[in-house]
Amino acid sequence: MRELDGDDVDAIVQVGTNLSMLGLAAEAERELGTPVVAINAATLWQALRENDFDDQFESFGVLLREH
Repeated sequence: MRELDGDDVDAIVQVGTNLSMLGLAAEAERELGTPVVAINAATLWQALRENDFDDQFESFGVLLREH
């Protein structure tokens, strides 16, 4: 992810369901200063919002923490 990150990068999106990045996303965001969205986190976020859950989670990156 360090190689992908740069001044012109708004976010890093990890696509691939065979690798769970839920735990690593928040750590990578702290290290890089760039939002990191894992596909599993995005899927979970969408399922929660579609079912009227507004829960937020601290340990899984900006998407689940703030949106």
